[in-house]
Amino acid sequence: MRIEGEKTYLRPITEDDTDLIVDWRNREDVIKYFIIRDPFTKEGHEKWLKTRVFTGEVVQFIVHLKEDDRPVGCTYIRDIDTLNRKAEYGVFIGESEVRGRGIGKEILNLTTDYAFRELDLHRVYARVLDYNAASYNCFLSCGYKEEGVLKDSLFLDGEYHDLIILGKLNPGDDTDGK
Repeated sequence: MRIEGEKTYLRPITEDDTDLIVDWRNREDVIKYFIIRDPFTKEGHEKWLKTRVFTGEVVQFIVHLKEDDRPVGCTYIRDIDTLNRKAEYGVFIGESEVRGRGIGKEILNLTTDYAFRELDLHRVYARVLDYNAASYNCFLSCGYKEEGVLKDSLFLDGEYHDLIILGKLNPGDDTDGK
C-alpha cells in the first residue's frame, strides 16, 4: 500500500525502518516537540512495533519525498478506539532541511483522510505543545479546531507548558453522535 500526495507519499512502517526512526527520534530538533523525552532505543521501537503497530492499535507510515524517494519523517494514527471511532494523530519530520516546504499540511491531510476513509473514524485529535506554532497553525489550516487547553500540563525543560488539544470530525460521517 502507498498513499500518494503531490510532494510526498506514505508507506507502512516496517522493522527495517527501526534504525532510521531511532536516529530521528533522538535528534534534539525532533525530541523538543515530544511529550516524552526519554532517550529512544532500538529495543523500545521494536517493542512499539510488536505491541502497538502489529496489533493494529497504531497505523504508522514512513513519509517519503517524491522528488528523490528519500524518507524524511513519520506519521501515525494511535490509540485507535473502534467502539468510539476515534484516534490520536502524530507526526514528526526527521530531516530538518525539508521543514517549511509545505509537506506537513500534505502529510496531515493524507493521514487524516486515511483515518476517516479506511479506518472509518468519526474523530481524529492531536496534542500540540504551546510553543509549537508551526504545528498548531498547520492543524488549523487543515480544518482541525482547537478543543481545549490543558494549562501548565507539562513540565519540560525546566518550565511548565500548556498542552493544546485539536480535533477534526469526519466530514463524510452523517452520524452526529447525539
